Amino acid sequence: MKYTVLLAATLVLASCSSPEPESLTIPATAIEPMAEATANAEASLFISGMTCEMGCKGIIESKLGKSAGIVNFEITFADSTAIVSYDSTLVSPSEITARVAAVGGGDLYSATLK
Repeated sequence: MKYTVLLAATLVLASCSSPEPESLTIPATAIEPMAEATANAEASLFISGMTCEMGCKGIIESKLGKSAGIVNFEITFADSTAIVSYDSTLVSPSEITARVAAVGGGDLYSATLK
């Protein structure tokens, strides 16, 4: 009986010791800093396809507000218009309208310059 308890204790202690965990090395990649956008132009857009203020308006504003070259993107849902402040050296009005269409996968929204 003594030997059984001693053997069980030895097995428990032996199974609790775990080997050193593997260390993973993540290769460093160079991340280029995004060019700082300075608002030097403004455009007025008409956006069609929006059906709700919280969802449609919110998703377009959030996606384009974080988009390269755009400093501010604000939609007035009541009349489906947007005012865009952007850096003309980084983005053009036609690229902005294409980005609006891309938010819905090209099927939901479209934008035209006013």
